[in-house]
Amino acid sequence: MAQQKVRTIYTNDGECDDMNTFLHLLLYANDIDLEGIVYSGSKFHYQGIPEKGIPPMRWADPAWMYEYINDYEKVWPNLKAHDPAYPDPDYLRSIVAIGNVRMVSEMEEVTEGSELIREAILKDKPGKLYVQIGGGTSTVARALRSIEEEYRDSADWGKIRRKVSDTLVIVMIVTQDDTYRDYISPVWPDVQMIHCMTILPVAFLYGPKGDPVEALECFSAPWMKEHLLDKGAFMARYHTWGDGHHYDGEEPGSQFGDNPDLLAGNWWGHVPHTKYDMISEGDSPSFLYLLDRGLRSLEDPSWGGWGGRYERTSEHDFDPRTDYWLSAEDESCGQVDGKAYALSRWIADWMNDFAARASWTQTADRLQTNHCPLLQVDGGLERTAGAGEEITLHVCAEDPDGDAMRLTFWRYAAADRYRGQEEIRLESSQSADGRDGTVRFTVPEDASAGDTIHLMVTCRDSARGEHPEYMAAYARAVITVQ
Repeated sequence: MAQQKVRTIYTNDGECDDMNTFLHLLLYANDIDLEGIVYSGSKFHYQGIPEKGIPPMRWADPAWMYEYINDYEKVWPNLKAHDPAYPDPDYLRSIVAIGNVRMVSEMEEVTEGSELIREAILKDKPGKLYVQIGGGTSTVARALRSIEEEYRDSADWGKIRRKVSDTLVIVMIVTQDDTYRDYISPVWPDVQMIHCMTILPVAFLYGPKGDPVEALECFSAPWMKEHLLDKGAFMARYHTWGDGHHYDGEEPGSQFGDNPDLLAGNWWGHVPHTKYDMISEGDSPSFLYLLDRGLRSLEDPSWGGWGGRYERTSEHDFDPRTDYWLSAEDESCGQVDGKAYALSRWIADWMNDFAARASWTQTADRLQTNHCPLLQVDGGLERTAGAGEEITLHVCAEDPDGDAMRLTFWRYAAADRYRGQEEIRLESSQSADGRDGTVRFTVPEDASAGDTIHLMVTCRDSARGEHPEYMAAYARAVITVQ
């Protein structure tokens, strides 16, 4: 199945987890249509306005983004050997811009970053534009205000407003300034908001109530060292606990890399850590949500994917008319809370995938590294059936490296619309190498017309190379009851 590449602009405010997200995103720049990298402000990080007596708040000079791109340039030849779609480092430099960073919620100034976003929104280009918000929304708000100021009194205002609302999707990590509440949601209520409020499984305070055991293993120091940190200079930029990194402008209580007192839990989270434990990727759900790995999550935010699952709601702090989607709840899994599990159920898969790509930075030899398998569902991914009808799906899997694979068939109950009482039992079989698999189930007798059942296939390959990490592909068949 051909991958979908979405248009996107990445924004961040320069905290250590933004830096980790940026490095992570660069290894997936081949799978998205990246149109901008915009440095933004938030209530936690801003440049300050000295002439007004406003000092900086935990401010990091944006030069670090260029340093990351410089190191990306060194590994780019290797990355291109694995996928020619990895963008040229000069292109990445050309789309870096500084947004509204001087003060929290400041959206009066037209900035290079706001203009980049404004122009991208108005481009005559098909598809939606997803703007990732790792800080505040002030730069996006300024872009939208510029559009409003230019067109509001013109005959084209209705057409422009509709185009903007149909094009722009904001993917926001928590709420880090007031501009979405005060400007975007009341003036642009039809702009879709995907609001990730469940970030603890990947941010600072992760633990057994938020993460399955296999995810916590990926966040542990031994796993981080072997699978990420020891893979060259580019990956050595990834921030972990006690690794010696110093964050310019950051307060001592958040110097997780070079303040040894914090390892014992003497920080705002009061949780002890081991040197090289993962710190945070709190902003990563914004770009993980955009990756097409066969989960089809972009078709409907309530379907769920690597960046979490979302539900539309009117119960929020913003304009009640807004097209607003909030982090949704899955079933709980052992100690793991259901809201957390909607995100953390995928962590082990995407961390292993991340680590496999980290190996790509070290060598152009495809025989020494792993690559993602491909899945095909015979008969397509959209099915209709009546209550009591048997459904059979045949799946074909192919691994570009010739690896053996393992297929797992499961129902994503939280994502579908069947709420009857009958148990849905899956009967599956697969070949020894995982190249072929079949799953059968019977649509419940109490299913109603319009109910949907989401039948999922996960394909994990065997590991390759010196540092073994698996990679996973997925397929989602949606059966609609007639």
